[in-house]
Amino acid sequence: MTTSIEWNNNVLAPVLITYNREKCLKSTLQKFISAGLVGIELCVLDNASTDNTSSVVADFQKIWPALKYHKNKYNIGGNGNILRAIEITDSEYCWIIGDDDDWHLQFINELIEVLSSQDADIIRLGWLVDDLNKGKYVPAMDLARTEPLFFASISMISATIIRRNIAAAHLPSAYMNIGDAYPQLVSTMLSMQDQPLMVYSTRNDLMTHTPNTAPGYYFGDLEWYAGWFRTSRFLQDKKLRIKFIGEITQYMTRDRSNKNGCLWLVKVALNYKAQGINQFNYLLSMMAYGDGWRGRIFLVLLAYCLMPGYLAGGLRRFYRKLYKLPERTLTVDRSRL
Repeated sequence: MTTSIEWNNNVLAPVLITYNREKCLKSTLQKFISAGLVGIELCVLDNASTDNTSSVVADFQKIWPALKYHKNKYNIGGNGNILRAIEITDSEYCWIIGDDDDWHLQFINELIEVLSSQDADIIRLGWLVDDLNKGKYVPAMDLARTEPLFFASISMISATIIRRNIAAAHLPSAYMNIGDAYPQLVSTMLSMQDQPLMVYSTRNDLMTHTPNTAPGYYFGDLEWYAGWFRTSRFLQDKKLRIKFIGEITQYMTRDRSNKNGCLWLVKVALNYKAQGINQFNYLLSMMAYGDGWRGRIFLVLLAYCLMPGYLAGGLRRFYRKLYKLPERTLTVDRSRL
């Protein structure tokens, strides 16, 4: 039998957001139980699911007395549900958990120690953290300027714990950004410019992001990129805005031999044009908000406008055949919203 781990719910009471993924939810809850974390006052925030999510939670509540359940009356969208999660608990720290990540909770004691000291304003659980900063307290602004993927790392809800007063400090602005990329970033971005924030990054990764083939909140990379570009407006320092913008192509090319962000964007844009999907408005938006990137975006836009659709299609077929990639037709699917 797994030993129950002592947990201070006044310091941190997490919220797990979910929508129509009962299998993922069941797997995630089971991992917390197997780690002995049934003392956590965890709330499942159900975004008006139409599957058996409520029954799954009810079954777990029989062995997990502190497990709570809240179901939205209406589906408010994935980003809306992220911000709703900030409001429904009142512990010192805020931890919003996704329903489909992989967990390494054998390292949970380190997190408990950091939470008990309450010296950190932001706690990162390993995703995209530079190895040099693991196990250390570092000012947020220092990381923002020097760590290659700092903003990307704190964009992952499951991998980021933040003081609630910081998460709630700029909620009106966060709600204004709900259609662009990651609204949960907004309060952190604004707060770190108002006051010094301390970041602790765990020595061991407590979670691994596991991308899946289920529909996302956005259609295609350029819609996602355009939202990220627009989110940069919350940074006053131009150098930080340029770095923030650059992180998205750096993230997408991090495991590739060619890390040229401009060429990557050309490839993404032509991939959609080859399939007759209009991405022109997203490129214009990226031009408008792309401090330090406008020249590169102009080249992408030029290639997109001048390349005939049939030629883009031929290049796409040649590329997929050359690298032996399966054919995949892109379709619009907003069901995750």
